[in-house]
Amino acid sequence: MLDIITLGEAMIVFNPGSTGPLQFVRTFEKRVGGAELNLAIGCSRLGMKTGYISRLGNDEFGRYIHHFIRGEGIDTSQLKLVDGYPTSLNFNERMEDGNVRTFYYRNQSPMKTLTVADLDENYFKHAKVLHLTGIYPAIEDSNIPVMEKAIELAKKHDVKVSFDPNIRLRMWTKEKARVVLEKILPKVDILLTGDEEMEIIMGEKNPQKLYIKQES
Repeated sequence: MLDIITLGEAMIVFNPGSTGPLQFVRTFEKRVGGAELNLAIGCSRLGMKTGYISRLGNDEFGRYIHHFIRGEGIDTSQLKLVDGYPTSLNFNERMEDGNVRTFYYRNQSPMKTLTVADLDENYFKHAKVLHLTGIYPAIEDSNIPVMEKAIELAKKHDVKVSFDPNIRLRMWTKEKARVVLEKILPKVDILLTGDEEMEIIMGEKNPQKLYIKQES
């Protein structure tokens, strides 16, 4: 039995060794990143049994992430390395005034190869919590039915659904986020969000009014 399973895209994060525009940065520190993976790592370090559903490129970066995840004690039985899709990359730019910009290289994400048919119902059956974020469906429209199926399998087997909208407006519009995410909220047991995100999704940020709106 796993305490928590999650589904999402992992990537290599390059943090600059100095401030300023990336064109002038000479060194970077390589890290492993991904919102869903970060939660799995945190839970594993707290002593929980965690599992991660994902796809990585069958390349050096993908193998590095795979080994890193296993080293954190996370179950990787639902993680596969795929050919023809490079592992996604993320470069951070830090300016002197503290401003940070992020540059993603994920157009051919290996997560494109994960389909509804790849989701193992037995894996969900033996979990306590499924954690998802709004980043995964924002990456590709084809990810939306996969996430919806994951939620369906979780609810079928009385697995609690934890959800963090984590809305990134550089990845999709407020309108698109609202259409997709407002369908998910009624199925969520544990919601990790803030006032601004709820206003984007529901057009309201007052908790009392939100509760009434959900009940109606």
